[in-house]
Amino acid sequence: MPNEETIELVCVTDANYAPHFSALLKSIETHKGPENLRVHAILDSVGSDLLAQIRAASPALEVIDYHVDSHPALNLPPIMHISRATYLRLIMTEMLPPEIDRVLYLDIDMLVTRNLLPLWRSDMHGYPVAAVQDHNLSATKLANTFGLPGEGRYFNAGMLLVDLKAERANGYLTKALDCLIANPSVYEFADQDALNQVLWQNWTILDNTWNFQRAFVNDNQIYRDSGTDQQNLPGIIHFTERWKPWKSDEWHPYAWLYWKYLRQTPFFDEIRKRDRIGYGRLLKFWLKYQLAILRSRVAAS
Repeated sequence: MPNEETIELVCVTDANYAPHFSALLKSIETHKGPENLRVHAILDSVGSDLLAQIRAASPALEVIDYHVDSHPALNLPPIMHISRATYLRLIMTEMLPPEIDRVLYLDIDMLVTRNLLPLWRSDMHGYPVAAVQDHNLSATKLANTFGLPGEGRYFNAGMLLVDLKAERANGYLTKALDCLIANPSVYEFADQDALNQVLWQNWTILDNTWNFQRAFVNDNQIYRDSGTDQQNLPGIIHFTERWKPWKSDEWHPYAWLYWKYLRQTPFFDEIRKRDRIGYGRLLKFWLKYQLAILRSRVAAS
């Protein structure tokens, strides 16, 4: 493929999550090849100085900023650990240039461990969205709650490969936002539930390695099959649920990787002090990571 190939990445964040966004971008930049990678950052209350720090930390990435000061999406209530900025992914077609036909959306609480081109080039088989199944949540429960027909699967919305041409023609994201605005209390998992509702039986499944969720850690089959690179790491690690690698109660075996990439940004000391992560805790993260790599290699052998 020519060097002109460009991955169009979409992320959303607020000022509080901006340092974690920087760690994600550093992980992406580390594994970037000759392809171009353009990051469309849809932002809620992120100042120019903070944005400049993020750009400076990952100079090989082109970061285009879209600032949202007011929008009905920002009036939706935060749910659990989900900030209101998360809802801004539902307005990406409003923000992005019309000539962009495909985008890769990534949540901020993720890390990338390999080149994204294989994911970017995935065959979507004519569907508007490609995603990884969320094995921890029930499609049957969703179908019963919203009266959806037949059988389907439930996807995790942390990583979405989106056909924007299909989205502009059918307005799936807008429909999901409208559902949330009309009755937010019925969506236990916020916009992820709404997206699964409007895309019921209308998405294609991707390999688990591209959205390795917390529940997968305890599934030996998924754990083994997802670790296909040289270090036996999944392609995209997603720190789902309430625990996060920047918190002292995190137990994820790959939490160390977050600190590895954050240390290459201006935010390492800020986050470590803000969340009271001492060097002893970092050592525990590192040791647990080494054991996880050993486990992956044994499982793959």
